[in-house]
Amino acid sequence: MVNEEKIIEKLDELIFWIKISVMPNIRKEIMENLRDEIEKIVYELSDGKRSSRDIARIVSNRGSRRITHVTVLNMWKKWSILNLVIPAQRKGRYKKITSLKALGIELPPVEELSETGEGV
Repeated sequence: MVNEEKIIEKLDELIFWIKISVMPNIRKEIMENLRDEIEKIVYELSDGKRSSRDIARIVSNRGSRRITHVTVLNMWKKWSILNLVIPAQRKGRYKKITSLKALGIELPPVEELSETGEGV
């Protein structure tokens, strides 16, 4: 049991240092590829649980630019190529690799984000 705890402790430390070393690169990629508030919101809502239709509905209900689920799918496709999102367990859905908040990137308030405990 003690050996397992030491291994877990070392793995946690390794994960910490890996995250620290790659965060500047991830932040740069995200800043270059999420050009407006809509893309930032879509990215932050990409939790692997929500469908492209769910996200399009949430974003369109904000009163800003209207987007369709196809727009969300196209964003996911682009971001997947850039490794900014990863495939979720449910086929056809994607999950962000990190939250924008963790990178220190401002995000407009979205009610659905706070309901799930993510983002804002």
